[in-house]
Amino acid sequence: MPQKLAADAGCASEHAAKANRQRAHTRIVRISSYSVAGVLAVLMTTATLPPLLADQSDRAVINAPITLLTAPIAGEVTDLLGRVGQRLEPGQAVAYLHNGRVDRSTLIGLDSKVDELQGSLVAAREKKESDLRYIAALDGEIRQQTEQMVARLQGEVAEARARVSSADAEGQSTKAVVDRQQSMVDRNTASIDLLRPTQHKLEAARFDKDAETAKLNQKLSQLDGVKKSVFVGNELNSLAVLAQKRRDLAFDAQRLAIEESQLAASLKAQKMLLGAEKKRLDSLTDAQMRAMNGGVVMNLGVAPGRHVNPGDSVATLIDCDQAFVVGIFSYRQAQDLAVGTPVRISGSDPDGPRRGTVSEILPKTSDKTDEQYAVPFPQTERREMYVLVSLDRDGAARPAASALAPTQSSPCSVGQWVTITRENSWLPSASVAWKTVADGMSGKEMGNALSAVAGTASSASAAVMRGVTSPEAKEAWGAVSSGARRTANLVTNGVSALVESVSSPKVTDPAQADERNRRRAENAH
Repeated sequence: MPQKLAADAGCASEHAAKANRQRAHTRIVRISSYSVAGVLAVLMTTATLPPLLADQSDRAVINAPITLLTAPIAGEVTDLLGRVGQRLEPGQAVAYLHNGRVDRSTLIGLDSKVDELQGSLVAAREKKESDLRYIAALDGEIRQQTEQMVARLQGEVAEARARVSSADAEGQSTKAVVDRQQSMVDRNTASIDLLRPTQHKLEAARFDKDAETAKLNQKLSQLDGVKKSVFVGNELNSLAVLAQKRRDLAFDAQRLAIEESQLAASLKAQKMLLGAEKKRLDSLTDAQMRAMNGGVVMNLGVAPGRHVNPGDSVATLIDCDQAFVVGIFSYRQAQDLAVGTPVRISGSDPDGPRRGTVSEILPKTSDKTDEQYAVPFPQTERREMYVLVSLDRDGAARPAASALAPTQSSPCSVGQWVTITRENSWLPSASVAWKTVADGMSGKEMGNALSAVAGTASSASAAVMRGVTSPEAKEAWGAVSSGARRTANLVTNGVSALVESVSSPKVTDPAQADERNRRRAENAH
C-alpha cells in the first residue's frame, strides 16, 4: 500500500512537472510569435507609413546650376589657368587656345586685290593731276593769246573806224562837188556830162563807207567774241584749237575724278573685308576662354598641350551662389511643404544644420533639365515629388577656397546626400531614425551592445530549439495549429453567412433551408 501511494505521488508529481514544462514552452512559443509579429509590424510600419507622412527625408542631394565652357576653335591648349575647386571672378581667364593651321588663302586674295586697287587709284589720281596741270598751262596760254588778240583787234577796230571816217569825209567832199556841178548844170553854165562822173564817184564813196563800216562791225564782233572766249575766224583758229584741247582735257579730268571715287569706294570696301578676314583669322588662331559669369571650377576636361575641336568641353563651372537642395517627398506632404516653408538641412556642414526655404515643387524632371545642373535629380517612385530648397544666404554665401576643403568631395558639396527636415516637424523618417541610432552607438558602447545582443540571441535560440524539439512543444504547436484552423473556419463561415444574408433573399422554403445548411457545412469542412 505505501508503495502504491508512493508510485501515485511520483506519477502525480511527474504529471505536474510535465504540465509546467508544457505551459513554459507554450509561453515561449507565444512570446516568440508575438516578438516576430511585432518586429514585422514595426518594419512594415517604418517602411510604409513614414515615407508617406514623414516631415523628414534623407533622399536629398545638394545641387547647383552649371556652366559648360566649350572650345570655340580647333587648336592646342597652350595654358590652363583654372584649377578644380578654384573660384573664378566674372571675366577671369580659364584657358588659352592656339591654332597654327588656319587657311589664309582668302586673306591672301583680299590682300592682293587691295594692292591692285591701291595701284589703280594712285595711277588715276596722278593722271588726273597731270591733266589738271596741263589744263592750267593751256589756260595760261589761251589767256596770253587772248590778250594779244584783243589788243590786235582793238587796233584793227580803231583802224576800221578811221577808214570809215575817211570814207565819210571823202563822200562829203564828193557830194559837195556834185552839188556845185548840179547847180552849174541847172544854170546852164556846165554840161550834164560833167556831172555824171562826179555822181558816180559819190556813189563809190558811199559804198566805200559801207564797206569800211562792215569791216568795223566785224572787228567789233570778233573783239566781243574773243573777250567771251568764243574764237571764230581764220585769225582765231589757233585759239579755237587750244580751247578745244582744254575742254577735252577737262572732260578727261572729270572722268578720272569719277574713276578715282569708284576706286576709292572699292578700296574702302576691300579694306573692310580684309580687316574682317584678319579679325576672323585672329579669332581662329588664338582664343581666350573666360568665365563670363564666374563660378567654381568643378572639373577640367583638357590638359596643357592637348588638341581640342570646336565644341569640346574644356571646363565645367558651378554657380555655388545658386546652390540648392533637391529632396524627394510624398505627394501627401505637398500642403505642408508649400513654397516658402522653412526647413533644416543636416549632413552637409560639420558646424550643424543649415537653414533653408522651399523654393519650388516639381512633379517630375527630364534629361534636358538634368543637363543644366551638376548632378541629376534622384529617381522618384510612384506618388512622389521633388522639393527644391534654397539655402539661406547667411549659411550659403561662404568664400570658396582655391582647393577643396578636407570634408568636401566636390565644390560647394555638390552631390552630397543630406537630410531635409521641416521646421516644427513631429513625424521623423524611419531610415533617418535608425541611422541616427546606429551613428550614436560607437566604440565600447557598440561592442557591449553587440555582445549583449549576441548573448541574448544565443540564449533565446537555444531555448527555442529545446522547446521546439520537445514533445510538449509539438503538442503545443498542434494545439495552436488546430486552434488557428478552427478560427479560420469560424471566420470563413461568418463571412459566408454575412455575404449570403446580404446578397440572397430571405428563405422560407424548408427544402431551400436544408440546401443552404448543407452548403454551409461543406464550406466549413
